[in-house]
Amino acid sequence: MTNKNKKTIPGIGGPAGPSKQAKQKSEDSQDYSSFKTVLFYCMLIVFLPVITFFLMKAVVLDGFFDMSEVKVNIFSAVGAVVSLHIALGLYIYRAYFGAASSKAPKED
Repeated sequence: MTNKNKKTIPGIGGPAGPSKQAKQKSEDSQDYSSFKTVLFYCMLIVFLPVITFFLMKAVVLDGFFDMSEVKVNIFSAVGAVVSLHIALGLYIYRAYFGAASSKAPKED
């Protein structure tokens, strides 16, 4: 059987092989970028309120103000809720407005 009679399968060894690999690498890069973004915002949403609570409690409220323990905990919790809403707002803003500019045109 000669080379003229062999059929090439696109994507395996034919002329479409390198472009398909480049497209796959591009999609992997986009997926990795999306993963990093989502991971960043998930960590921000989880850890920012916790850090805010304990920093407000230990450093700001106990250190500078003479308040009862209950008031310190309440104000720290309010600060943590506010920081959570800020983190969620940033994520929603990025998802809503950032996605339109980062979309690449689809090729079929």
